Amino acid sequence: MDLNCKYEKKILVFFDVLGFKDMVQRKYKDKPEKIKEILNTMHVLSSPSYTSELIIFSDSVINILEIKPKYSEHGQTFADYLNVIFNDIATIQVNMFGLYGVLIRGSIVIGDIYYEGENNLLFGPALVDAYELESKYSIYPRFLIGKSIVDKISEAEWLDVTEDVDGHYYIDVFKWLVKLEPEKQHLVTLKSKIEEEINMLGDKPNLGVLSKYSWFLNKIKDREKQDLRKNRT
Repeated sequence: MDLNCKYEKKILVFFDVLGFKDMVQRKYKDKPEKIKEILNTMHVLSSPSYTSELIIFSDSVINILEIKPKYSEHGQTFADYLNVIFNDIATIQVNMFGLYGVLIRGSIVIGDIYYEGENNLLFGPALVDAYELESKYSIYPRFLIGKSIVDKISEAEWLDVTEDVDGHYYIDVFKWLVKLEPEKQHLVTLKSKIEEEINMLGDKPNLGVLSKYSWFLNKIKDREKQDLRKNRT
């Protein structure tokens, strides 16, 4: 029995690349270098602000991050720390779709995990929670935030987090984009690109794929309406 085998509390980010099977079997069938390039975009979640371990297998990417309740050198709160991570996740979402037309979804939780990099060994309640949240509830191209994190950021209203119609909280990449770029050019570009992708599905689209694109487009339109109402007041 290995008595040194103990769980550690970590932040776990679970990514799922939507349409990965089609990329491998059709779109980039003979271009493994392109698939590698796309997956390497995930390395954006490797900021000097935090220590992380990245694991990529097939269409899934797991990022294990250290918990830092406070940046002592700057006096930042835990919510500030999470905001850095949320911003990096939003950057990945925008880059993946803007550069490659690839939608991603996922989850972020806090919990117990055991990770042994040299033996590729990873398990624990946090992994189960992250996988279940992503596979059962994300559905659309959104990053759901586990209750373990929601409970810790309830007072941080400035975070780019929104409660969806199904009661799940997600990282609001659209809200983030508007704050990042008030002129909203990125939002306009994303809207145009998503409409183009929907048109390319044809008259008999895959309804599962269509629902994911439609969710993305509707969120952009919702953000536009919110901004329009703000400008009128």
